[in-house]
Amino acid sequence: MKSVSLVIRSGPTQALGTREMVDMALVLAAFECPVSVVLQDAGVLWATLPVMPDSSALALSGKLKSLPLYDIKTILVDQESCKSWDFELSDQFPGSMASRKTIKRCLDGSDVVLEA
Repeated sequence: MKSVSLVIRSGPTQALGTREMVDMALVLAAFECPVSVVLQDAGVLWATLPVMPDSSALALSGKLKSLPLYDIKTILVDQESCKSWDFELSDQFPGSMASRKTIKRCLDGSDVVLEA
């Protein structure tokens, strides 16, 4: 089966395709497709949001935190983007900080790369 990497570059206030991207990750993983998720640029801000009620436009933060339940083990948060937005990754977020080199290796090793 082909591996898919989903790169989320849009922040919470620009989230037109981000919700669909995360839903796609969950569906692909449910069908045992290898999925990686990368948060870059303003997308790293999703790792800082508290869990919101489902009716909230920001409810996506809870779905991101549930990615490991779907066996999505590769969740990378761009270290340089975090520095530019001046924040540190919460211990509660399932992803890990990664250098651009590590992210590039992840994307190069994927059969399909999609961005939002």
